[in-house]
Amino acid sequence: MTTGKIMGIIALVIIGGIGLFIFFLYATIKTKSTNISKYPPFQEWVNKTVILNKETTVFEEKIKMNANSKYPYILLDSLHPRWEYIQQQEEIGDVTKIKIFPAGTKLILEKAVQYTNGVSGSSYPTIFGTLKSNGKEYKVGYQWGEINLSRYFDKVPESWQFHQAPWQPEKDTTYYALPKADWW
Repeated sequence: MTTGKIMGIIALVIIGGIGLFIFFLYATIKTKSTNISKYPPFQEWVNKTVILNKETTVFEEKIKMNANSKYPYILLDSLHPRWEYIQQQEEIGDVTKIKIFPAGTKLILEKAVQYTNGVSGSSYPTIFGTLKSNGKEYKVGYQWGEINLSRYFDKVPESWQFHQAPWQPEKDTTYYALPKADWW
């Protein structure tokens, strides 16, 4: 074998190794998602039109936390666990308030997705839907549900609990089992 062929093989191996490293790095840190529309409590609400019992607000984030570009806005009400955080983000200009919807507004719930962050490993379920007002549509995501870490670390499958959503008449105190998000 000539020196040129050996150098070519070495270069090919190095480039292939770098490419493989980049692929594994991407696969590791990429946010993963899984459709959870058929899991309770989401199966009770997906593909239904609900009436919001509370005033809700639609926000737009500068840096999107919601990976679904078809639903660019986030929906929150004053009882949502992230409400104070979003208020602070609005003060510093990281989110913009788009519109306030009064109680009695209809929301069409279309699907639910579980996202798992590739770096931290934390998961957050989000239900997506559409609000209509004055002939304009607002495609929104509503982050709904938190994992109870003590139940999770005790290996109890039913470790997800859900705060009262703006369409629920009262809080559901049941714990639910949800899958972790898939790689692809």
